[in-house]
Amino acid sequence: MNLTLRLGRLRLVFDFWFFAVIACLALLNRQALLLYLILPVLIHELGHLLVLACLRIPVAEVHFAPASITIRTRATQLSYPRELAVACAGVAANLLAAFFLWRMSFHSMRTMLMIAANLAVALFNLLPAGRLDGGQILRCLCDILFPPHVARNISRVVSFLILTPLFALSLLLLLRGMANFTLFLCCVYLVITVLFRE
Repeated sequence: MNLTLRLGRLRLVFDFWFFAVIACLALLNRQALLLYLILPVLIHELGHLLVLACLRIPVAEVHFAPASITIRTRATQLSYPRELAVACAGVAANLLAAFFLWRMSFHSMRTMLMIAANLAVALFNLLPAGRLDGGQILRCLCDILFPPHVARNISRVVSFLILTPLFALSLLLLLRGMANFTLFLCCVYLVITVLFRE
């Protein structure tokens, strides 16, 4: 069951499980730091949307799923330079947000948490794995340099080399009670997207 909203020609699709995961995270996150994760993620996605708008690439849908936000364009295929620009835009938006927050004259604990959260979202999305921006950048560069089947295999191997230790670390932290299940959930999602990606 999805909730769909329309803003002109743009569709916003909210998965039922998106709300379920947000509710669980809000209940299980004892430090009440959920807001510090949501705002950098929104900044990240706004960076992608801004570059798409600057390149005049029409956006058809923004889909909010449990562990990801997917932007679908009306263009069937983007050129490699445009695809790289869009993939890098989210990370650039987080880095710019962290820089501007750092340059503010006051350095409260909340500001420092927001800087750290923006840097964490940027660095996590730079991992060359699955559907993360780093994975999209890697896939795009491999498509430029290698035949399609070789590029696909390189992307999958690199994704698994990155995700295997990250998955093991997230499971270990979860079992020791040293972290909530956010990282574990992201790793499970990324492994699934790598396994079942066409």
